Amino acid sequence: MVNQILIIDDDTDILTLLKMHLEKKGYQVAVEQSPVKALENINQKTGVVLVDQFMPQMSGIEFIEKIKEKNPDIPVILMTAYGNLEDAVSSMKKGAFHYITKPLNFEELEILIKQALEVSHLKKELTELKSILETEIIAESPSMKQVLETAKKVAPFDTTVLITGESGTGKEMVAKFIHRHSRRKNRPFVAVNCGAIPSDLLESELFGYRKGAFTGAVADKKGLIEEADGGTLFLDEIGELPLELQVKLLRVLQENEIKPLGSAKTKKINVRFITATNRNLEEMIKEGRFREDLYYRINVLPLHIPPLRERKEDILTLASFFIRKYCSKYGLPEKKLSEKARKQLLEYDYPGNVRELENIIERAVLTTDSPQIKELPIYVSKRYTHSDLEPFKKAKEHFEKNYLTKLLESTNYNIYRASKLSGLTRAQIYRMMKKYGLERKQHQIDT
Repeated sequence: MVNQILIIDDDTDILTLLKMHLEKKGYQVAVEQSPVKALENINQKTGVVLVDQFMPQMSGIEFIEKIKEKNPDIPVILMTAYGNLEDAVSSMKKGAFHYITKPLNFEELEILIKQALEVSHLKKELTELKSILETEIIAESPSMKQVLETAKKVAPFDTTVLITGESGTGKEMVAKFIHRHSRRKNRPFVAVNCGAIPSDLLESELFGYRKGAFTGAVADKKGLIEEADGGTLFLDEIGELPLELQVKLLRVLQENEIKPLGSAKTKKINVRFITATNRNLEEMIKEGRFREDLYYRINVLPLHIPPLRERKEDILTLASFFIRKYCSKYGLPEKKLSEKARKQLLEYDYPGNVRELENIIERAVLTTDSPQIKELPIYVSKRYTHSDLEPFKKAKEHFEKNYLTKLLESTNYNIYRASKLSGLTRAQIYRMMKKYGLERKQHQIDT
């Protein structure tokens, strides 16, 4: 259980007194004079925060606003010297768990801390439960069951994994599945989309920086790799990583250390790397856009997720899961799929894979008033699937015949007028009429 208490106050005497008292009661206590540094160093071990109201860098209420943006589940107790009711009410509105006045009543403080920790533990358990539900992977198809079986086998080991598959197939879900079945499951899982962060910011986001490393670096900042220390770092869209960062990532994998921007020293890390891509990295290597040595480092264990169109057995089970999910989310009675809707789902091709199926179901849940989803959103049934598409030559013949029929009917089979209207020569029209069996009418005028 998380029992660490973080105390923030610019008065060193109060910090020392509180630390000594609470450690005697069996708590782990961390202290910090700077609220700015405290915000940067808050982690999963932090169970509750005590913060002073009046500090030079920022007020306690400002601190509460910022911590709620970053870590909304951590309870904060505001310490104020004046017992100002207005400050207390304001702090509660900003998200404080409670407040206490100075000079501190230690008995009252211990009761508040105990209550706050109980809330913290409960929220953590709910978050973990939600995470488990969100990372539950539904698999009825043999191909997907094989993927999960392999993932579960390698989860306890710290080998690097490369997950490949089309966009929307659930690569991050599989990465979370591996983390959840690993020895690191109680440590951070940090996901980074390499294609979503501008390349000029990606290095500082991954490796962090030291104060003064560049304009705007007003304080030290941990990078995402360090945030994942002890846990798992998931690098999605690894193929988008610029070549200069590929070199640095390779060194991290080889040496298990990072060097933040502006730092002269390296720092040891303990991170399990899982990467994913929808690109062909081997082709990128041939084109000089991906390093071969990095490829072999991340591809120790490859996992390929098949597209949804190749695992039809999963479609209806996934659809039922998403129906329950969104009916629960929006407070609606649970709905069922009609036979027609089930047929639509099975016949559709899903270019957007599982992500698209989820979107389709969410929309159907929201737009269907009856207990039964009789028909899915029209854009689903109107799209072509592989089974709908016919060979180009046949499709072209259908078009030509329909076009020629309408052309001749609109001109009363006057070949001259049909030629002028269509831009086809009369010889072309005659050949097409013969090809498609469109007989000339006796009253036809050919001038």
